[in-house]
Amino acid sequence: MKLDKKLVDEVVRLTKKYYKTGDVDYLPKLREVSNEIEKKAPWRVVNLIEDLAKYIQRSGKGTYDDIYKALAIFGIEVKNEIS
Repeated sequence: MKLDKKLVDEVVRLTKKYYKTGDVDYLPKLREVSNEIEKKAPWRVVNLIEDLAKYIQRSGKGTYDDIYKALAIFGIEVKNEIS
């Protein structure tokens, strides 16, 4: 399975922002971007991305690249251009 890097990055960014600030204003955009990913992948994939983002936010360890590597373990490729 291949996912658009821009969408994955946006889910990670918004998830980290929400869990850092608790500001619910991030949630509508997060749901919008998550729905775009769900058009190509099961909802569980979005949950996995969000869980990885929460972990790196709370632990202070890890990068976006680490998230891509973790997704690759599950057969999910994150690519710049998806055709």
